[in-house]
Amino acid sequence: DATTITGETLRRDYEMMHRVMSQLPPEELERFGGLPELASPNSTASSRLTDEQREMFEERMENIWQSRQEELAKLQDENVADLPSMLRDRIEMIKDHLMDVDGSLKLMVERRRAAHRAAEEDDDASSGDDDDESMMVVDIVDALRDLEYQLADLDMARDFHTLGGWPYLVALLDDGMHFTSTGEDDEDLLVLVNEIRALAAMTIGTSVSNLGEFSGWALEDVSSELAGLMMDEAWIGSARHTNNTITTAATATSSSALSLLIQSFENELSLRSQQMAGGSMAVLPSAASSSNATYKSRATYKLRAVYALGSLLRGNPLAQQSFVMRDGAGILARDALGTLSNVRGPSAAGANGALAKLDYKFASKVLALGEDVVMGVVLQEEEEKKEEEDDVVGDEGGAVEGDLLTANQSVAAFTTERWCDLSLRMLVPPSDVIGATASRGIKERALTAVRVLAPGCQRLVNEEEGEAAVPWGLEEVRSVRSEWNREGSDDGLDSVYRRELLQLVDGVLEVLQ
Repeated sequence: DATTITGETLRRDYEMMHRVMSQLPPEELERFGGLPELASPNSTASSRLTDEQREMFEERMENIWQSRQEELAKLQDENVADLPSMLRDRIEMIKDHLMDVDGSLKLMVERRRAAHRAAEEDDDASSGDDDDESMMVVDIVDALRDLEYQLADLDMARDFHTLGGWPYLVALLDDGMHFTSTGEDDEDLLVLVNEIRALAAMTIGTSVSNLGEFSGWALEDVSSELAGLMMDEAWIGSARHTNNTITTAATATSSSALSLLIQSFENELSLRSQQMAGGSMAVLPSAASSSNATYKSRATYKLRAVYALGSLLRGNPLAQQSFVMRDGAGILARDALGTLSNVRGPSAAGANGALAKLDYKFASKVLALGEDVVMGVVLQEEEEKKEEEDDVVGDEGGAVEGDLLTANQSVAAFTTERWCDLSLRMLVPPSDVIGATASRGIKERALTAVRVLAPGCQRLVNEEEGEAAVPWGLEEVRSVRSEWNREGSDDGLDSVYRRELLQLVDGVLEVLQ
């Protein structure tokens, strides 16, 4: 602020204005006709401004300052006014894609193939336009990439939801929404669909960002908006609409971001079962049965989906309750263990080593999510006990008022046999396949999960097998400690990092013992 109070008089600090404006680039100052001269505070009396010169100086600075403030205000107004318009444009692009998925996907695949051919031919004539084209939003992929960046801003995320974009963004998660008349044999189409769904999941996770204000979005029913979209004449007339009505999960009785994410993992489990049984519909990509591009795109979607789940579940008790009651915890654990079964051993290294890393990264993210939810439930229960007595009537194993789960029931969903097996399996990743550094990082993250899940896993083992002579997980964690406690070896660990890792292991051992 260039206004100061001197005595009882409100007075402008024109010298401060001069200092501020003098920081602008010379070309900016030229637009205002330059800055008037200002004598130095240390100048002699003869060189200081006279009263008349001072008056002219202040008048000139007042005009320049006001012009600059008006420019800044106009620029801000234009930018703010343009943001809702930009969000509406992105929402319309998503809706247009959903209205004609077949046409949208085919057009994008054709463009990509043409670009690939041009790159192979080293077409110099079109190379000069690459930078300009890369800045344009021309399809659903461009729109989602831009949205993911924009919705990191809290106000933009709020406006996007207010403008009605959330249901259409959520719909992109649905497998059924990406039905195509070309079938499932076109690899480029499969990769593109996975890319779109991965970007949608990433955008959902970024927009929610674990904020309590947006927690309701996780369970917000989007089925009515999407049913309305499918009743639109343009959709009915599109190539995607056939004589048979297409039923998608998103237009089911009740559908939300959380339910669609769970459904996508459940669909994968179903397809994997068909693949194992040798069924004719076994189309699930696996490292052995599909190209690297298809497998990588699917693996990337799964990583982004876990990121979205984390944003929707962390700090959101109602979403956590719904997730558990929909068996989301069980589905994730089964999918993670099934994904790890794709890693076949040392022979998987080389070209498929990167895919194996993606598989273990996914399983690690799943385990970290389970750890976070359990920690959140435990901490919330502790806080509630401090504040007041639990007003939910019922014992640990029975039904509870309002169909809510107790904290113990929620924790139990993440300490089943599969979750406990997953946590221990992540302590022995194949370093000869994924590399020593990646293996060490996975073990480090798994140890923190073992520490949190240990009480429930040990209780489970004791209930099913009787109290074990060696507590659950103790041997596996000791093995990790023995591996890392090799000072002077050539394992690449410096002394400080080694000490930190051993402290982590010792903390887990203390819990286990």
